[in-house]
Amino acid sequence: MKKVIHFSRAFIPCAVLSTLLIISGIFCVIFRGINFGLEFKPGRIEQISIQQSEGKNISADDVRQALISQKEVEVKEIGSTGKGNQKTFQIRFGTADKAKSEIQISALLHDLYNAFGKENVQEISTDYIGSQFSTTLIKNTIVLVLATIVLIWLYALVRFHWDYAFGAIIALIHDSFIMMTFVVWSRMEFTTTTIAAILTIIGYSINATVVILDRLRENVKKFPDEKDFMYLLNKSLSETLSRSIITTVTTMFASVSLFIFTTGSIKDFASALNIGLISGCYSSIYISSGFIALMNKVKHHGQVERTTNKKLAFETEVME
Repeated sequence: MKKVIHFSRAFIPCAVLSTLLIISGIFCVIFRGINFGLEFKPGRIEQISIQQSEGKNISADDVRQALISQKEVEVKEIGSTGKGNQKTFQIRFGTADKAKSEIQISALLHDLYNAFGKENVQEISTDYIGSQFSTTLIKNTIVLVLATIVLIWLYALVRFHWDYAFGAIIALIHDSFIMMTFVVWSRMEFTTTTIAAILTIIGYSINATVVILDRLRENVKKFPDEKDFMYLLNKSLSETLSRSIITTVTTMFASVSLFIFTTGSIKDFASALNIGLISGCYSSIYISSGFIALMNKVKHHGQVERTTNKKLAFETEVME
């Protein structure tokens, strides 16, 4: 018989720890703000092509190093033409002043001319992103995450009892806040890649939680005479523990490799993913299950109280 681990003893300490972490993240957002990436800031997008000399390969890092006059700039390679001799890059830099951005473009082109030769650099297109578009993007991001959580909650509500479903959603919200706490404390840039990491973890975390809830539901049906719900909960968590740990560790093999061997936005994605994977495993065991245990205790207390009230009413009626 498999040993039953008493996870329930750590429900309250873990709830307190998670609350303190999330509160620290909220305070950090209030006093330090979020380090938004260029996608969420007003600025300019410049597309340029660079002709490569024979045997030379120009990378995005080479272009970034050439832009010595730009304090905050993002460079992406978006294609190559002419049998690989010509490469196209997208350059983004943040500025709230459209007129000032024209001066910055002149300085940017000047740096590129000095580094690669004026005859080899060609400006393809230029676009300005206003502050209104940046604000809309932030709002759409919030709506996207909330809509994802609501849809998952509806799925969980169809599959499980309402308290099980609500426990699963609390775990997802917990993971989202923990990842945001990591992002704001580490001063990592909040970009569309960060959003992708959060949505990935939401999908991963609900999968881990559903496995535990399925086993709990099976054990409740399997042992209908067992009055100690906490024992069944601990039993279900113990039976699925190895699965939860193995799934998390094997997934982290890939995310840790990305963190070690990549740079830039992919490295940030991997680091956020690592935090989310650990948080997802932790929340499935302690946060979701802790809430379900609390709801069962409240429900059981209510049943005892109603039974006591009926008994008192009956006794009073007999005495009269």
